[in-house]
Amino acid sequence: MNKWYLAIRKLLREMYVKALDAKKSWSAGDKSSAQTIHGYLRKDYQRLQELWNETVEGTVPTNLGRHVGWGMENDMDDILRQDLPELGERLDALLASATDSKGDEGFGHLLHPAIIASSYDLFRDGHLRDAVLNSVVAIFDLIRERTGLDSDGSNLVNRAFSLADPYLILSELETDSGQNDQKGFIQLFSGSYQGIRNPKAHSLNHDLTETKASQYLVHASLLARRVTEAQVVKADPHKAKIAKPKRRGQSRS
Repeated sequence: MNKWYLAIRKLLREMYVKALDAKKSWSAGDKSSAQTIHGYLRKDYQRLQELWNETVEGTVPTNLGRHVGWGMENDMDDILRQDLPELGERLDALLASATDSKGDEGFGHLLHPAIIASSYDLFRDGHLRDAVLNSVVAIFDLIRERTGLDSDGSNLVNRAFSLADPYLILSELETDSGQNDQKGFIQLFSGSYQGIRNPKAHSLNHDLTETKASQYLVHASLLARRVTEAQVVKADPHKAKIAKPKRRGQSRS
């Protein structure tokens, strides 16, 4: 399940980039480039359908197939704004459901899908150090995915959640409470990198028990959820999931 999940996630990211490039070509009046990219996008969708049916019967959910079929500028808007995010949520739900069905006394349902994908099998197989290390790496991968930033550690956190020029907002920064939320989680993200990720990456020695490792994974799941629920206010559109674009007119969705 995890390999299937990661393969589809990778393909969705590739489709996102192509849809964004096609939209830009349509906006620039470059019909030829837009149609070329559209052809690649159709091939990606065919591959997505094949992958989907390896685990789930039926057509890929959402209106993605319809919008890929039409391939016009407003369809690219719908793909970016609605179809890919919705399909990602359904994919996460499938993974979480599959994990819960294995029945490990309620632990799986506490974990964020990104932590399940990166760490859960390692945890179950007794590789506690690698499970905890991967859980923190997964958080920072999520931050990079949503912002398009290439840095790591505190540099990534401080840029992504900056109060003055943020890429991601956890709360309303116009209020003291919201600023405290943002500041507090900056410290939590940076502290997790320094206090959990770095020691686990630099030594094979550890004092982890199953209980302690599971608590680390739940902690990582909270941080991952805050990242995925954060509002994107700025991002590199070639590398990240961007904020909802303003639309012109009505779409066919």
